[in-house]
Amino acid sequence: MYRILPDGSRRIVSLILPGESFCGQIPDSRRQGYSVGALTTCRVMRVFPRPGSPLAEWNPKVAEALQRDVFLRMNTMQEWLCNVGRGSDRQLAHLFCELFVRLQAIGFADETGFELDITQTDLADMIGISPVHTNRVLKLLGRKKLVEWRSRRVEIPDIGRLKAFAAFAPHYLNGAAPALSPRPVEA
Repeated sequence: MYRILPDGSRRIVSLILPGESFCGQIPDSRRQGYSVGALTTCRVMRVFPRPGSPLAEWNPKVAEALQRDVFLRMNTMQEWLCNVGRGSDRQLAHLFCELFVRLQAIGFADETGFELDITQTDLADMIGISPVHTNRVLKLLGRKKLVEWRSRRVEIPDIGRLKAFAAFAPHYLNGAAPALSPRPVEA
């Protein structure tokens, strides 16, 4: 999901990964200025309940899955908001940790990284920096041996080290409360 700002720039506020649902958690998002778009090729399936029947009565398991999805999106948006102002290197490191965990859960990440078929401009629009600065941050993370971005693949030599640097705790992805708030460590 993204929004075009008054100056014409784009801000990506949510990512929907393969197998995840989008149930329009923002009622009439067009009126609020948000849109849903694809950064890569995808297939979309629309699910509609029978006319006049509440979704929970139509299929309780689908309703439960959609409700979990709404909570996941709310938690993720809140986490992204908490990352604003932390420093673009830590924001991007946190985003890579989140993507690693989410993609690993659906079998799209291996032990060392994942494919990310998006541009540096897309990354910039996710954390609110310029594409030029995104390039600098990617090089910085590479020099610190935290992340390597090549041919649209994110290589993570040591996920534990990256998580520590980003102060990443995946509690918001599964709804569990964190034991302790992690503090970033220097890399």
